[in-house]
Amino acid sequence: MGELLGIPEWLFASLFVLSGLGIWFGIAWRNTGKQVRKTSARRINPTEAEFMQMMRVDVSEAASAFLWKTALPYLELYRPPLAPHPEDDLVQDLPINDDDFGMDWPREWAELKEFHESNMPDWPEGWPVTIRNYGRWLDMAPTTSSPRT
Repeated sequence: MGELLGIPEWLFASLFVLSGLGIWFGIAWRNTGKQVRKTSARRINPTEAEFMQMMRVDVSEAASAFLWKTALPYLELYRPPLAPHPEDDLVQDLPINDDDFGMDWPREWAELKEFHESNMPDWPEGWPVTIRNYGRWLDMAPTTSSPRT
């Protein structure tokens, strides 16, 4: 195909792949932007103090502060910028990769609380994956340190 355009085949193949990746990333960015705008229009954007107050009834201050600090960098990149909200569904409402809140956040919490991440409890059946429930789940973790394995 490159011959028809008067360019080397390797250049044509590279341009084709780069164009495809550009289109793919553009669609992903557009879809994420739609998700952010939809979430932003649906609820208030709390300050840190408001977030901590909303979480106070169900979640410890330490878990709430951890979630605010951990989720905020993912959300500040977008326009309009988002802040975590207790009722946000981590899967449907926020542009956060499920590997991050499924694997990285529990490990960081375990390190902070000085226990091994394998001691984290199973996710309770029937709980939606909201920020509030995530905080409640973090609070279910061991409160005393255990030997790291």
